Amino acid sequence: MLPGYMNEPNGGYKVHYQYANAFASQGEHVTVLFPVAIGGRPTAKQVLWCVRMAARRPLIPWFRFHPAVDARVVPALSALFLPRADVTVLTGWQTAELTTKSPRRGVLTQIVYDYEIWMEYPDRRPRIRAALTRPDVCRIATSSVVADMLREIGSEPYATVTAGLSDGDFGVDVPIENRQPVVAFPLRSQPSKDMNTAFAAAEAILAALPGVTILCFGNPDGQAVPPSVQSLGRISDAELRALYNRCSVFMLTSRYEGWGLPAAEAMACGAAVVSTRCGGIEDFVVDGRNGLLSPVGDPVAMATAVLRLLSNETERVRLAKIGAQDASSMTVTKAARAIGEVFSRIIGVG
Repeated sequence: MLPGYMNEPNGGYKVHYQYANAFASQGEHVTVLFPVAIGGRPTAKQVLWCVRMAARRPLIPWFRFHPAVDARVVPALSALFLPRADVTVLTGWQTAELTTKSPRRGVLTQIVYDYEIWMEYPDRRPRIRAALTRPDVCRIATSSVVADMLREIGSEPYATVTAGLSDGDFGVDVPIENRQPVVAFPLRSQPSKDMNTAFAAAEAILAALPGVTILCFGNPDGQAVPPSVQSLGRISDAELRALYNRCSVFMLTSRYEGWGLPAAEAMACGAAVVSTRCGGIEDFVVDGRNGLLSPVGDPVAMATAVLRLLSNETERVRLAKIGAQDASSMTVTKAARAIGEVFSRIIGVG
C-alpha cells in the first residue's frame, strides 16, 4: 500500500516496486495499491478517475512491473477496496494512519522509510509518531538511522533490512581507471536534499579545476541551476547507468536520507561517492574505505573532498573499486529474502 499515485520517478516508491517484483518472481501473489483519497471519503470525481485508470497500461510508465504483479489505483485505503491478503505491507506513515485492522488484510506490517520527513517537518511529528507506534503493526526499519528513529518515538523495530539494487540494473561498464573528470549529482526539489550545498560545491569545484564537467539529473521543479552545471533533466534507467559509468565522482549533498538509493546506484557503476553524513547512507558508505563523507550543509568541505579525489587518481580508483564490489552485494533479491523471512515468522509459516 503506497501513500498515493505518483507518475514520476521516486526512489522510495521504486524500492517497494522492486520488492513487489521480487516476491512475484518467487511465485507470490502481489497486489500494489495506490489510493487517490488520502483522508476522508473519495469524491465521485476521484472514483471515476480510478475507473479510467484501471484500463491504463502500463500504470507506472517509468517502471516495469513483473507480469504477475497486480497494480491498482483505488479510491481509498478502506476495506471495500482492499484485497484479501496474508500480509498487508504499509509503506509511508500516511498508510499506517489510514489503515484499520481487519481479518481480511492478514498481518499488518510496515516497511519504514520516513526519516527525512520526521527530521524535516517537526510539525508533523505527532501524527507520524501516532502512525508509527500502532501496537497492531510489525515494523521493519530500512537502515540503522530509521531503526534509531523508531526507538526514539517508542517503537522497537522487529527487524532492520536495508534495501538493495535489482540484479543487473547497475554495474561497471566503463573501466574505473582513467575516467574523465566528470562529477554528477541528483537534482531533487525536497528541502532535505539541500540543492544549495550541491550548487555551491559545484561552483567551488569549477573555480579550482575549470576543466571539470559537472552534471545533474532529475526534475528541476523551478530550481535555478547554475549555468556552469549541465542539467540533463529526467533520464531513463539506461541513461542513468550510462551517466554513472561516465562519472569519476558522484556527489550527494542531502541533509537526511533514510537509505540513499542514488549513491548505491553510482557505487555499483564505479563512481567514487562523496556524500554528506546524512543518515542511512552511512550504513554502506564508510569514510576512507569505499567513499568519502563530509559534514551536512558544508559546501566547502564537500568541494574539498571531491577535489581530493579528482586530483588523486590512486585514491579515487581504490575507493571506487571497493565501492563497486560492496554495492554488488546489496541486492533486492537479498533484501526481499530477508523481508520474506520476517513475514514467514510473523504469520507462523515455515
